Amino acid sequence: MGVFDSLQELSLSHPLISSPLKQQFLHEVFCTNISIDEIENTDRGYQAFFSRFDSLRNAAANQHRAIDSCTFADFCWVVRVLRSKNKPRRELEKAVAERLDKDINHSSLESVFIDFAASVWSLVIIGRSAAYNSYDDPIAWETSMFLHPGLNNQQPNLINTVFPPPSFLDTVKLPQSFTAANLEKIGGIKVLWTDNLADHLLLRDDDTKVMLFHHVSALRLLYYPSKMPVRALADETIRSIALLIPPTLGAASPWFEQQQQEHHLDSEAGSCDRLNSSERQIDKFHYWRERLVLLKRTYDDAEPKNLSQLWWDDRKKTQWFTFWVAVLVFIMTVFFGVIQSVASIVQAWASIKSLKA
Repeated sequence: MGVFDSLQELSLSHPLISSPLKQQFLHEVFCTNISIDEIENTDRGYQAFFSRFDSLRNAAANQHRAIDSCTFADFCWVVRVLRSKNKPRRELEKAVAERLDKDINHSSLESVFIDFAASVWSLVIIGRSAAYNSYDDPIAWETSMFLHPGLNNQQPNLINTVFPPPSFLDTVKLPQSFTAANLEKIGGIKVLWTDNLADHLLLRDDDTKVMLFHHVSALRLLYYPSKMPVRALADETIRSIALLIPPTLGAASPWFEQQQQEHHLDSEAGSCDRLNSSERQIDKFHYWRERLVLLKRTYDDAEPKNLSQLWWDDRKKTQWFTFWVAVLVFIMTVFFGVIQSVASIVQAWASIKSLKA
């Protein structure tokens, strides 16, 4: 029995454990040619990706119990249709209904299945399942809309709707110190991790929290095939992650390692190539430019609220140096003042004692 035969028989309710099954599944869904060794050495067997897959499957099964009775082969077929044919949703639902042998007038299975498959492949959580996985409002895929731009970028599609061109072209500097760790440590902006690409870099709760997408392993899968328009989105997203989570001496930073252990993140997010000064220019970002500008301005406007933030806040180096020199002078003045007072007290006590003698 071959690997694909196993996918034919394996229902979606069963996890993919073996590397050969994972290899075949990723090949069918993303047209990849990655080896078993690459799979085993990438985020411990694409652990974060398959954890996200299980979460989306459970959300879909909560909407329609028949989801778990479908096979991985069914899922791969639906993704291939979504990826290659790229037709309006209403036509895709008819094709999926025929594949699943369901009456389109009496079943919502094909609709739930399409949202599930599209959420896995595009990394954007679509439909009501977003209520289980997303921080933002659910994203609706209209029946007349295509999923992705295809090779003709003129047709109305969901990806371009979710990721429109920036509404303003303001510029900001993105220095090396502009990192997720400093957002928390200096700016007081808490990082929240998301499985939904549409939430990436969104500010929440009065700009006190920012959402970060961490599935770098899955984003790299979107590089296949090379002509897919979503590759540009995937590449820019990885660069935005590299900007905010730069490696330390070629390895993940201590801050990210702690985050990864606490939140079970994709370990590949901490090992992206460090951006050089040219790659950090805001003009190099299209999809994420507007959100990066807003995040940088929020970070720049944040004022330290405690001594820890004051200590680490060297965004304005001259002011930082002047402030801490003043603090040092004040501490030394108090210190020597106390010493002088103690010395005076001791001297007075000695004088009184000598008079009594």
